[in-house]
Amino acid sequence: MAHVKVALAFSAATLANAACPNGGVEMHGRCWYLGAEGASCGQTCGSQGLTYDHFVAPEASPMVPLILGRAPRTRQFSWGRIECYVPGGDRYHTAKATPNSDTGDRGQPQDWAVSICRLSCACSGAADSPAETAPFPACVQQSVVLRHAGVHAIFADVSMHGAAGCWQNDCKNSDKFISDNPTLCARTCSELAECTHWTFGEQDGAKKCFFRKSDGGRETLEGWSSGTKACSPGPVPEAMQARLAGEVLRKCDAGLSDACPDMARAVNTWQYAIKNLKKAASQKLDAGTMQYVTQVEADTNAFAAQMSDQNFPLIMANNRQVFNALQSWMDSQPQVPVDANDPSLPLPVRGGFCGPVACYGTV
Repeated sequence: MAHVKVALAFSAATLANAACPNGGVEMHGRCWYLGAEGASCGQTCGSQGLTYDHFVAPEASPMVPLILGRAPRTRQFSWGRIECYVPGGDRYHTAKATPNSDTGDRGQPQDWAVSICRLSCACSGAADSPAETAPFPACVQQSVVLRHAGVHAIFADVSMHGAAGCWQNDCKNSDKFISDNPTLCARTCSELAECTHWTFGEQDGAKKCFFRKSDGGRETLEGWSSGTKACSPGPVPEAMQARLAGEVLRKCDAGLSDACPDMARAVNTWQYAIKNLKKAASQKLDAGTMQYVTQVEADTNAFAAQMSDQNFPLIMANNRQVFNALQSWMDSQPQVPVDANDPSLPLPVRGGFCGPVACYGTV
């Protein structure tokens, strides 16, 4: 039965060759080629008119046998970041995220070469799979985890999106946070400049979002899901986010009350509202108007660092004055339909205050 499965796998790879130039094998969204002895993958991909696109194939399904169309006589331990086939001994090494110290693999992976190795090279230019180009959530890849593996994580300020489960308990410099909602992972990645991929699954007994700068740490694992930056729900325009947050904050115009009971949450919601207004208005409003926006942003941030009952009404009033002046402009900006029950949306877009720290998730 095992021989049948191998044969079927090779047949599938052969059928996929048509998607890649010059007989390359399409797998993992890339075109794969076995380079010449001593050639780097940068050279191999370049000879096909493509560029190297780093990917470490799972240990259980290496690429060398698929490219060769057969299993070499000897499979050896994982060694470098790229699989190495040695034709003289009909043997090969699988790959891993962090190379062994004796590989000489210390620079960019596409520049690495070994005189006796034919490297298994992942090149960009393969046709996107239907799943990866489908709209969200059909584009989500199930049973796939994207591991950090020492190199693939991004560390960014995710404190607006998550408040717990961050790296070293610092959500201002983290590649993860606790969430029970994979859609929030997708939305967060789409809003982080450095993020190219996201993954969702359980760590230390809690469901979490993780953010990556590549999919090089890809592995198959039940219970996990992953996606690219483009695999996310549609964005909410920043002017619309600012406008909706401003509407929520009208409950605080008269100060603290049953309708506005929490000063920290009100101030954090104002910070969220002003941040989105500033992004939306940049390059669209005149410098004089932007000066007022910048001023209330600075005043609100300073108040957040040292809150007091005495100054709270003043901060609320100054912020409201600026938002009232720009109300018609915000109303004229693009709007999109939103579902108030979508747990991945910011809390103010769903009609509520931000939490004391984060403006997404639950409070």
